Amino acid sequence: MISTYLGYVTATKDMASTLARIARQNTVKSDQEYYDSHIGKVKNVDEFLSDHKLYSYAMKAYGLEDMTYAKAFMKKVLTSDLSNSSSFANKLTDARYRQFAAAFNFGANSTKNSAQSDAQKTDTIGLYERSFANEATLAKKESAFYTKWIDKVANVDDIVNSSRMRDYILTAHGVNPDNISKSFLKSVLTSDPDDPSSFVNTASNFSSASVQATYKLIASQFSFNPDGTLAGATAQTEQQKGALVSRYDNTVPTLLTSAAAKSNDQYYRQQIANVQSLSDITGDSRLFSYLKSAYGLSSKLTASQFNLAFTDKTYAAITGMAEMVSKFNFSPDGTLPAGATAQTTAQTEDVSKTYMAHYGDARTALFKDAEAHYKTVVGKIKTIDDFFAANDRATRDLPTIEDMALRAYGIDRSEISRDKLRKILESDPYDSKSYVGSLKDERFVELAKAFNFDSKGNLRSSVEALPQASINSFISAYSKAKTFGLTGQMREKAVKDAKDAATDFSKSIAKVTSVDDILADKKLTDFILVANNIDPKTVDKATLKKAFAADPEDAKSFLNTPDGQKFKAMVSVFNFDTKGNLTNTKIEASQNKGARLATDNLYLHQTLETQQGASNDGVRLALYFQRKAPQINSVYDIMSDPALYNVIKTTFSLPSSMSNMDVTRQAKMLEKLVPIKDMHDAGKVDNLLKRFSAVYDATSGVNTSSPASSILSRGGGIGINGDLMLSIAQLKSR
Repeated sequence: MISTYLGYVTATKDMASTLARIARQNTVKSDQEYYDSHIGKVKNVDEFLSDHKLYSYAMKAYGLEDMTYAKAFMKKVLTSDLSNSSSFANKLTDARYRQFAAAFNFGANSTKNSAQSDAQKTDTIGLYERSFANEATLAKKESAFYTKWIDKVANVDDIVNSSRMRDYILTAHGVNPDNISKSFLKSVLTSDPDDPSSFVNTASNFSSASVQATYKLIASQFSFNPDGTLAGATAQTEQQKGALVSRYDNTVPTLLTSAAAKSNDQYYRQQIANVQSLSDITGDSRLFSYLKSAYGLSSKLTASQFNLAFTDKTYAAITGMAEMVSKFNFSPDGTLPAGATAQTTAQTEDVSKTYMAHYGDARTALFKDAEAHYKTVVGKIKTIDDFFAANDRATRDLPTIEDMALRAYGIDRSEISRDKLRKILESDPYDSKSYVGSLKDERFVELAKAFNFDSKGNLRSSVEALPQASINSFISAYSKAKTFGLTGQMREKAVKDAKDAATDFSKSIAKVTSVDDILADKKLTDFILVANNIDPKTVDKATLKKAFAADPEDAKSFLNTPDGQKFKAMVSVFNFDTKGNLTNTKIEASQNKGARLATDNLYLHQTLETQQGASNDGVRLALYFQRKAPQINSVYDIMSDPALYNVIKTTFSLPSSMSNMDVTRQAKMLEKLVPIKDMHDAGKVDNLLKRFSAVYDATSGVNTSSPASSILSRGGGIGINGDLMLSIAQLKSR
């Protein structure tokens, strides 16, 4: 019989090659191929349990082979909600069941698909709100450009032939530039508003009096001769230029900007001195809107309602207009007493301060209400038909979810029909050959990524960097790594710090869309490494990037080399392609690709251990201990696992009667023999198992005239203090 020492060393010298050899065995290869080709077709837990070949393969992989018969029990395990500490699997003391449940998507927390995940909703709402700021920034940029450019104009053709200037002037007056020809605009700009026969004063040139009034206003803001040459030193006076820029800043951004607010305030201060009656205010839309914003009044407040507040104190109090009324000097009939002004300087100053303090309230309220409405409506969507039905039932004063989504991703409603939108949302944004991919427009791709509809309009899983089951596993592993071996106040602090780190991790990982996002965040990277029992100090960015870019299924890839193998389980669970971008190709109904690869890997380990155990049980025990060591977080983990405890007892020649001792006493003795932190050190675990192999061979009568003999003679680098040796000796003498 081959010695335990030689069997262990041979198997672990290059574990990747050892497992590859196992994978090439005909029976193993056949079993693995069947599992890999069929698990993706399973849609629910009952289908999984009814396929004995699939089910038994997975049970063996997770060391639960002896429970294969208990399908009813295992169904309860698989359908447990692992996010709920009171769920069936979480109540079981054996961690293998939780690990098994986490490997599949049958749990209660895995079936709650939604039109948008929390992260997707947050992103869409954030982009929607940011679009208004972007709009304001662009308007400011355009106004700055116009201010400089207009002074350089020497002829009307300089404006007419510049699409940027045409757009600016017409948009400032609420006119769609696409509907106006160059010749028409030139006729307007070269008109004399004071000449009854000029172009802008000829009614037949316009569809209505209001349209004519708009173009008369445009003509009045420029100084061109009929032949297009300048009538003055510049195309516009400073006053004309300022008025046009102010109009643009008020018209273009959908919501009021700070620049527009200041302009409105300046306008109010100038015009209020000319007001002689209430109708002067209500007849000037800019003044009327200013007061509504200042005092938080409805944008739909009518002139008659406004007037009534000044004539009826009770009505003013009920409608919240009493404070505003107190800032004016109107008589009850809406006129001013002889010699009085609408406001004193102090009153105007008070109104101005109120306006500047509250002009943004309407914007804030809109965002708050729109966000709440959006989250509520999206949360009720079950199919794409629900999405469109929600838009048809839109709340009157709030934007529809369709409007918000389109605006968030920079898409104008005029660009897209409902039929096209449906095709986009049902398309696969991660497939360049899909419908949305064929459009070659990144805005549409990002819109499709923001929602979770499949090709039939039903809900599918959201595509996130890390599945929720893996997030939970990482958090649990990180917490154990940071707290094991600690007691008292040190442990309390470590538990709190780990909890805070887990909260930060959950928030950060939800925002990740690429490997680069991870590598750019050292705090996030360190958390992931620690959770996978890898010391962050031993890994650089280049190595991590190499690991994420490698294909775990390619036997020649970095992940299947001795240096890269420790990263394999970690990177496999992420939903990234080899270019480091999010992909949905790893997501399956029953088991994600990363979990499948982990299952295959565990199956190979279990097979290796079983085959080695057939000829030498010592090798099986050593290989099992090596695999489980990173998961050992206390001596109680060893004591509760007969195989692990057997290795320790054999290594240190502990008597079998030790198991009859008080549990606390056993634990204290083991803590002295086996420092738990050493279980997370591959080198120290290897030394321990080499010592175990030598002792096992010696006690089994195997020829030890090998390197194993020297390990026994020098203690394998593991020292035992005198008091502990005395305690062990006393145990043996009983």
